[in-house]
Amino acid sequence: MNIAFIGYGEVGSEMSKGLSNYKVEHISVYDPLVTNFKTEHLSESTNITFYASIEQCFHMKVDIVFVAVPANKTSEVWDVIYKTNIDQTILVDLTTASAEEKQLINEKMNRKDKTIIDGAILGALKVYQNTVPIIASGKEVATFEKIAEQIGMNVTKLSERVGDATNFKFIRSIYTKGLTTLLYEVMETAEKSGLENEIFESISETMNKDSFEEILNRYIKSNVKHSKRREVEMGHVIDFMDSNGIEPHMTKGTKAKLEKITNAKLNEKLNNDDFSWKQVIKEYNKQ
Repeated sequence: MNIAFIGYGEVGSEMSKGLSNYKVEHISVYDPLVTNFKTEHLSESTNITFYASIEQCFHMKVDIVFVAVPANKTSEVWDVIYKTNIDQTILVDLTTASAEEKQLINEKMNRKDKTIIDGAILGALKVYQNTVPIIASGKEVATFEKIAEQIGMNVTKLSERVGDATNFKFIRSIYTKGLTTLLYEVMETAEKSGLENEIFESISETMNKDSFEEILNRYIKSNVKHSKRREVEMGHVIDFMDSNGIEPHMTKGTKAKLEKITNAKLNEKLNNDDFSWKQVIKEYNKQ
């Protein structure tokens, strides 16, 4: 099997290391930052060649091409790939370009009766390399899944619509990145108050007791009735943080969101306790 990487940052370099343990005969690479154009052995069975142009990567048949360039270079790279011989190549976009941009790229590829696969990496490349979880969307994902399995990749189909995988990752990032920064703010404040151990134990007890499903349902439902009171409370928390010289970035966002929830008057629209978090969010989105 022959594979090409357009862009050879962490995605390309880490995945290549893992792929060299499988039946991958050749890996072609183009990256504008690479100036040493040579062929070397990644393993006994896999050679890797660095080329001076994207076009040169396709001088032989390429089974899969992975585009892993900065988002602002995505369209430019696909414009070049479009002009090459990609009749038998599976086209995978692993960039963080927007869903809308990937859909436009896919529309262009359709003119050659080709379609791209929108892939989103959901794990640490240095840990998983080629086995990193990838969620994918597009019409050829099922084919990609089968081939990827042969080379140790962990690909899961999300849908047949290009852009869904990217949107999935973006939405998930609201939680993962938001949680990391929230935890900074919590423990920064706790440490400054000399209460970091006590706060750690208290939050651990709360979060470890229930499943994520139960926590999600309880937290979203509880704001239907208590958003106004919590909004006022977070105002006091902001004053407390300010007085201790701590910037309440995430906490100000919490107060602002609670104000929006209060203004949505969910308590009037969901006037009994027999509702789920999904109904709450659906009602909130009607604003």
